[in-house]
Amino acid sequence: MAYLVPRDPFNITTLRRQMDDMFDQHFPFSALAVLKGETGLQVDVVEEDKAYLVRANVPGLAAKDLDVRVNEEGVTIKGAFSEEKEDKKQNYLLRERKSGSFMRTIALPNSDPEKAVAKFKDGVLELVVPKQEADKRQGRQLLIEE
Repeated sequence: MAYLVPRDPFNITTLRRQMDDMFDQHFPFSALAVLKGETGLQVDVVEEDKAYLVRANVPGLAAKDLDVRVNEEGVTIKGAFSEEKEDKKQNYLLRERKSGSFMRTIALPNSDPEKAVAKFKDGVLELVVPKQEADKRQGRQLLIEE
């Protein structure tokens, strides 16, 4: 059974929620959204023995819309999306689809960028980033000149 709960429009919590909703609607990738953890790019990161596995949901994008860069410190995923041109002849009742861009950097220590691979299928970007071998991670000993 559903119950109706009266809402006080002047309650500070309600006012704050309404303000957050307003900013999120007009600025979907704003600093406020980032602080709340809503970066627009949802990822899963799994650390395995010899590699990191990263899966990112990027629905509605094609592989050509993405820029993925890997270095020894981690991976950066950038993308851009846009909605179709607005048709002035159409009488929209609701228009929520937005256009914009996003960027997400994920720290993956001791990554081996030379052996990393990326696959894209059905709106999911999958990266396999191998870890560097132990001898490469330790660096090299320098001779000290006297």
